Amino acid sequence: MATLYVNRASTMHKLGLLEECLRDCDRSISVSPNYAKAWYRRGMVNASLKNYSSAIRDLEDALSMEVTSSGKSSIEQELKLILQKHENVNEVGTSSSNCMDEGLPLTEQQRKVILECISTPNKGRGMTSPNDISPASLIHAEDPLAVIIMKSCRDTHCHYCFSEAPADVVFCPSCTIPIYCSNRCQEEAVGQISWNQNACLESNNSVVDIAKLSVTSTRCKTQIAEHRHECGGAHWAAVLPADIVLAGRIMAQYIEKQLLAGKRTTISGPNLDLVHHYNQDSPASKFESHIYATVLLLCLQSYYKSGVSWAEDSLSQLVLLICQIKVNSIAIVHMKSMDGGKVLTVNKGFSGSSGAVMCSVEQVRVAQAIYMSGSFFNHSCQPNVHAYFRSRTLVLRSSEYIKAGTPIELSYGPQAGEMDLPERQKSLRENYYFSCGCSNCSVLSLSDLVMNSFRCPQSNCLGAVSELIYYRCKENSVHVSIGESHVCTLSLPDISKFDEDMVKVGNLFFKSDAILNIDPGFCMSCRSQLDLSSAVAISDRATSKINRLKELPALDNVPEVVIAEALQSLEQTEKLRHPYSKALAQAQDTIAEAFAKVGDQEQARKHCKASIKILEKLYHPSHIIIAHELIKLVSIELSMGDGASASAAFARADAIFSLYYGPDVKRILPYVDALRRTVSERSVGSC
Repeated sequence: MATLYVNRASTMHKLGLLEECLRDCDRSISVSPNYAKAWYRRGMVNASLKNYSSAIRDLEDALSMEVTSSGKSSIEQELKLILQKHENVNEVGTSSSNCMDEGLPLTEQQRKVILECISTPNKGRGMTSPNDISPASLIHAEDPLAVIIMKSCRDTHCHYCFSEAPADVVFCPSCTIPIYCSNRCQEEAVGQISWNQNACLESNNSVVDIAKLSVTSTRCKTQIAEHRHECGGAHWAAVLPADIVLAGRIMAQYIEKQLLAGKRTTISGPNLDLVHHYNQDSPASKFESHIYATVLLLCLQSYYKSGVSWAEDSLSQLVLLICQIKVNSIAIVHMKSMDGGKVLTVNKGFSGSSGAVMCSVEQVRVAQAIYMSGSFFNHSCQPNVHAYFRSRTLVLRSSEYIKAGTPIELSYGPQAGEMDLPERQKSLRENYYFSCGCSNCSVLSLSDLVMNSFRCPQSNCLGAVSELIYYRCKENSVHVSIGESHVCTLSLPDISKFDEDMVKVGNLFFKSDAILNIDPGFCMSCRSQLDLSSAVAISDRATSKINRLKELPALDNVPEVVIAEALQSLEQTEKLRHPYSKALAQAQDTIAEAFAKVGDQEQARKHCKASIKILEKLYHPSHIIIAHELIKLVSIELSMGDGASASAAFARADAIFSLYYGPDVKRILPYVDALRRTVSERSVGSC
């Protein structure tokens, strides 16, 4: 084993994977402490890292252990060279990257937000606070009760912290199926499970005590392996769906906890006190849950054998547990920079003569988890808290001022500005079995009127033309329908609280108290009619041509005709789509990226700004989506050499990121911190 580790370390060293090489040397030494080659290799990699003091000690140890004269001579030569470098160069410490969270900052531990569980007639159980909450305040932090990595990330990410796996992964010592980025993650997964002090499983009356919650990240010392019951047999996670594996892990934790406590009673199942909506499931979905529960029970019985006796209702309890996981599990999402950070470091495109890459990010769904306390926060399509993840820890932070007693709500996925009203309602009904009644889903809003709308055929009118049916009643309410299918009923907003855009887009709603019916294809402001079917067909063709720019493998040599065709399609889109529509914003963004890649940064900036202007109407100027779009603009302006403009745009984006992530910005969005340094250097240079 020691030889294998040294051989791999040598390969890592040649590939420039210095930290991985160092870890393999340590592993070799732990197996064979007197192995000279391991000490020699560690000395050489420490020298590459400019840790000359450590390198000298390692090579001296290697020299004392080496038995061949040729080996001693080689080590002496290297030692002499490193001693010379040590005399001329200041010592530089190793960079120890730590994938695990070391807990919340002390200042945040001291600022506790008291949470209360309440019950409301419309949304049932939810969370609020008896105190006012300032923007960017830490609301809640919680480790998962159970978690499973997504199948798409099994071979690329650590199965414990979910960071991207290094070249020298560590395997589970029992089954070698899960991979970990470090020994620490392996030890946490194999030997310990995290339990939030507010979420415990009990044998009979298992409830989550959330009458009063405060920010905490404490752990129970119970030594329970995360996936030990899955070792040695079939690979559960490869065969079964993620929610079924989660159910198995929760059951295994429950059983192990009973056994550790010396309770050898008949096992039924944990009562998580979470909603399950079993009665609302379709017959096919119920049948599937019963089949998977049967398979899961047989797997658990096979592992525990005669050590556990099962109650008669074990199968039905497993069915309910699976249903609870379906509607309460949360996707763990990590942010990934799509350009690999190139735009932050290269000078290509600085003069505008060659291409540069717009700095963009995407959310990568890496795992699925159950958070007991986190499950008690209700949904809103315009949430007042932002959810993100520090490794596997769920963190909730206020994104606006929250008055005492106001419901504290996060987004389950659908958000205003991201999806229109019918899409949001459909998604929530299909996945969570409820229709949303938040402020954005109960009051007529600008973003829902314009998102998928078309432009009024009258050039001087800003009214929106929709594919939906709007029927206004006398009691100042609006029924929204798709064909004969009713979507929802909305209240009219207090127009004094809205800007003039709302009146211009839907003037007919506010003109009088009369009953009003606006059919698809008619302007909401002046009733002018648009040939909707023709407009949809032309718009779809134009969008398809613009999206061809995304499919091109390399844009350095894009024929001018392709760009010209895309610009013509954009012109068609601008004539047909409403000026605030999502389709127009996406078209502007796609063309901005194309211009950035071919080196026309002036045009890239123009279209990027146009996209941002539309998105500010759909969301709001301080929404996190705007911050990510501003980062694209910053990368373009840096490529143009406009340090002052880049600095101003970055300052605005940084303020939004700080609102949503607080002091975690550097940890969650490392590329933003790298861009901050670049902006600082370029802005000073331009001055």
